[in-house]
Amino acid sequence: MEQKTQNQQKQNSSVIRNMEEQYNTVNEEQEYNSFNYILAIVLVANMGVLYFGYQLGVMSLAQNTIFIVFDVKHSQQNFYSSMIDSAIPFGAVFGALLSGKIQDFVSRKNSLILADIFGIITGLLCLFKNINLLVIARLFAGFVTGLNTSLVPKYIQEITPLSLVGVMGIFFTTSLNFGIVLANLNGQFFNEFPIPEDTYWYYVFFFPLLINITRMVLLQLFFNHETPFYYIINNENEKCKNLLKKIYKPQYVDQNYQQVRQLAENTNNIQESYRDMFNRQNRWRLFIGCTLQFFQQFSGINAVTMYLSQIYEKENYQFKTANLLTLLSSTAFFCAALVNTQIVQKYTRRIILIVGSAFTGLFILSLAILSEIDDKNITYLTVICIDCYYVAFNFSLGPIIWLYCSEILPQKGFSIATTVNQICGTIIVMMLPYFDKLWILFIFYSTVCFLCSIFTYFLVEETKNKSKLEIQKLYQPQESNEQKCIPLYQPI
Repeated sequence: MEQKTQNQQKQNSSVIRNMEEQYNTVNEEQEYNSFNYILAIVLVANMGVLYFGYQLGVMSLAQNTIFIVFDVKHSQQNFYSSMIDSAIPFGAVFGALLSGKIQDFVSRKNSLILADIFGIITGLLCLFKNINLLVIARLFAGFVTGLNTSLVPKYIQEITPLSLVGVMGIFFTTSLNFGIVLANLNGQFFNEFPIPEDTYWYYVFFFPLLINITRMVLLQLFFNHETPFYYIINNENEKCKNLLKKIYKPQYVDQNYQQVRQLAENTNNIQESYRDMFNRQNRWRLFIGCTLQFFQQFSGINAVTMYLSQIYEKENYQFKTANLLTLLSSTAFFCAALVNTQIVQKYTRRIILIVGSAFTGLFILSLAILSEIDDKNITYLTVICIDCYYVAFNFSLGPIIWLYCSEILPQKGFSIATTVNQICGTIIVMMLPYFDKLWILFIFYSTVCFLCSIFTYFLVEETKNKSKLEIQKLYQPQESNEQKCIPLYQPI
């Protein structure tokens, strides 16, 4: 009996070694057919996140013109500023919550197309010259961003090879930042002293329609397929194999097909609901995901992004100079996201988040101190601190939290975490117009960043280079190993 046990242990060890060797070989030999094809799919999907970034940044430079053109009284401007900006994260709460339900009725790809249709309708509403209708349109735009922030990361997770998950996941934040750059670029052409007859705002509000239409057309014409996992759970095995042949080299198609089937088998007879995410097997990873999303929003990024031009104007910069600095800062934000595609390949998720959060907190703490120093000779330090804050955030809190949450959470869990993110964003943006002393908020934001470093160090598990099955088990209670937790990929 003892001999039999030893033989079994040797056999198991041999299997494990073979799996490790196979995994290393896959990484070294590059299992996918074309990096460019996978990148194209990811970029097209992320056009919904580009839309999100544009909606976040557009009002920063358009606000003064909108108040004049829409005939908003000066006494109402703080109120409408709060409503217009908070409408995006508030609407996104409902988009994030309903994203899972929408996928109950339509497929992965069609969910993205449906989000684009909503976006087109929203863009048309923005073209009416009525301030209350604009607030409603911004709520709908928020709904669209909520859909995209929940659907896009999971779509990319399901279609991307394991060796490229980190790099492709970073394009979420890169696309968001590029959307902010486009919004600030368009904002450069607003007049310092707008008149009621100004018409440039039509173009600025029409621009997002081009993003929605472009993605919808590209998905229909060039990427008219679902994800491998979607095909398996819907018993469309041949379509799954055909798609895998597009993505992987021939010698790796069967191996990845079996992995997808194994994931699907783990979901057998399990129907996910939002309530399931709070059961004992799943609540801990949900807590981790939601807490990280809380940290991301309360690091102050949306507040700084939406009110960047006003921050520069308070530092006594002229209108054109403040607008140009806003564009340059958002461009630095975007460039940092591009560089981070290399950082995420070299370092672990935990290290990036611990170090990056600490530096983000340090720079925004410096910004708090500078905002209380009344010396025109050092206003350039404010610009430097904002740019450094942007870079630090985009190396850590920005991309890593979205990537990490998409790795550890299933679709409905990810929807809940995204909802927490947007609720926090709504609170921040609604409060900001009424704060004259920004240094108080900046100190609070810096404290949150430092807490994120501590939280990550003690509680966050590493996911880099782990398979989907390994990640699925990370936050499962040890004493319930024989019980099934809700898998990361499941029929919904």
